[in-house]
Amino acid sequence: MNAGLQESVQKFIEHHVFRHTGSAENWNVPFYHVNALEWFRYDVVMLGLVVLTLVLLGVQVRRRYGTIPKGIATVIECYVLFIRDHIVYENLGKEVGQRFLSFFCTLFIFILCGNLLGLVPLFSAVTGNVSVTAGLATIFLGVCLYAVIKLRGVKGLLSAFVPHGLPGWLLPMMVVLEVISFFSRIFALTIRLFCNMLAGHIVIYSLLGMTIIYGWVGAPAVGVAVVMYFFELFVAFLQAYIFTLLSAIFINIMVNPEH
Repeated sequence: MNAGLQESVQKFIEHHVFRHTGSAENWNVPFYHVNALEWFRYDVVMLGLVVLTLVLLGVQVRRRYGTIPKGIATVIECYVLFIRDHIVYENLGKEVGQRFLSFFCTLFIFILCGNLLGLVPLFSAVTGNVSVTAGLATIFLGVCLYAVIKLRGVKGLLSAFVPHGLPGWLLPMMVVLEVISFFSRIFALTIRLFCNMLAGHIVIYSLLGMTIIYGWVGAPAVGVAVVMYFFELFVAFLQAYIFTLLSAIFINIMVNPEH
């Protein structure tokens, strides 16, 4: 009996956590044939919902923002000041940072909304899909290269991959290492966000599954799952912060390789 329940719980976790309904295997399924409750398992739907949430938030802030911000506009103003002073200016400086402030503000809140919506029942965590996190890391890649070329030109881009003052015989090896190091940062951003969000959901579903498998004996696992849920709320903010902070640090490394 327990073996059958374990298999059912495992299939449930695989279906709701590992398998994203936006994957290629489901592209041939007409959207109107899908159960309405399954719509939010499509990554494209969740991405659209995140964008819609940000647009509605922006509209509300714009309506309430004046000489003296009120309500949610006050919260957003504090948020922007936090991103500006503690992430952007601290790593890129004021002159460079103010050019990319809007990018970092959007990046943080986009990831945060994706993380938080994944904790809402019936919704899926779009940031738990490695394709989405890889897309965010690719956007960072484009912004990073653009920042270097914009601020330092093509020669500045080359100097970011060619350490200054090295003997000529070391240059080929060091250039290869610098290129590998650069793309490893993209990989780190992708995997860090993806794995942290995926792992939390697996743990919560597994704990709840214990009550199904073991009955009342596994009831204490529900309390642990509730604690893990609130911990996941913290992780949602933490991972958005870390992704944004690392992006600022990595851009600074490219823009100012001498530092």
